Amino acid sequence: QVVFTDEHITKIVEKFRMFERGEPEEKINEVGFAKVATIEEIAKNGYVLTPGRYVGIKLEEDETPFEEKMKIYSEEISRLLKEEKELTKKVKEVFKALGFEMKGGI
Repeated sequence: QVVFTDEHITKIVEKFRMFERGEPEEKINEVGFAKVATIEEIAKNGYVLTPGRYVGIKLEEDETPFEEKMKIYSEEISRLLKEEKELTKKVKEVFKALGFEMKGGI
């Protein structure tokens, strides 16, 4: 559930008032927040008014260098692969204790 802050409400009202004053769509439209949609656009979307269909998604800039990200990702993958190996061993032990032997890739 989305809870609007006072800042959100102020911004929504501001955009609506801009629309009422007839300001250009370029000034009102804001990726990830607001868009003036035409009846034709709404009809094309089956009259569904889900905001994401119209406003799009605002992508956040990430300042983290590629090498740093890859270091973090590779450490996480290594940790997960180690955990997978340990869990696979435990699963095999449980099956063996139940009288079944696991064959193949697991």
